[in-house]
Amino acid sequence: MANYDFLVTGVDPEMTLEGQAQSDAEAWREAVLLASEIMRERPLLQSGAFRLRVRVTTPQGKNVCCVEACADAV
Repeated sequence: MANYDFLVTGVDPEMTLEGQAQSDAEAWREAVLLASEIMRERPLLQSGAFRLRVRVTTPQGKNVCCVEACADAV
């Protein structure tokens, strides 16, 4: 198991969560699941335009991935 930091922006308050995963690929999957969960639980879609970002890094600062979800107001 390796440690990862999940920096969540686009929601209030922004947050950094710590987690563990077997590999970078598993950390990426966890980031996708986290973004999906945030979109289900928070009223992002009610405000029209939004941008949600989950950036995954190692504690040493290595970038692993960045998962983004966004919508423009119509």
